[in-house]
Amino acid sequence: MSQEPAAHVVSRKRPERAATRQRLDHLLAATAALYAEKGYEATSMRDLSSAVGGSLAGLYHYCTGKEDLLYQLQYRTFATLLEVQTERARMAGTAEERFRRLVIGHLAFFVSHPNELKVCTYELESLQGEQYDTVEALRRKYHRLVSAVVGELMGESSPEGRESRRSRHATLFIFGMLNWIFMWYDPARHGTAEEIGEEMLDLALHGLRRR
Repeated sequence: MSQEPAAHVVSRKRPERAATRQRLDHLLAATAALYAEKGYEATSMRDLSSAVGGSLAGLYHYCTGKEDLLYQLQYRTFATLLEVQTERARMAGTAEERFRRLVIGHLAFFVSHPNELKVCTYELESLQGEQYDTVEALRRKYHRLVSAVVGELMGESSPEGRESRRSRHATLFIFGMLNWIFMWYDPARHGTAEEIGEEMLDLALHGLRRR
């Protein structure tokens, strides 16, 4: 993933950077799986070292503790999602076309990162202070990105970029649908991210009544 809190990655000589990144990727994937299964509070650093097959001391090469790992996980997830979705929103097209890209893009990202979605949903409040503020700023920026397209679709966008009450609520409703798919989604039963996205789009754009 492209953006990460570089201060937490120990500088090494250039030939070792790819290997360092690979090990950090493996560690964060294991962290996401354990936090999703057991919860942040119930997971220990020893649990994490067992999951990655390394020493407890070796983990501290990549983090200062389990809260730091939670921060790195959430930061990386939201920074990457924001980057990818910003590119989709910038692509040419009508408001409806861009809204479709954002919805399906969001679903595709989280279908491939279900543990990260669950951890980001349940464990934001486990962060404190500057780490919480940094992740929350990314979340707000992503909300504004989607809200701007929703407002345009509803004909309620303003020159100042402010949300109306209706467009803010609509955006929150949409995120509610998108972010809770980990509670029920099974690709064998429910189809691909694009198929689920098309159903959500139909509901969002046309409602429940037959036309």
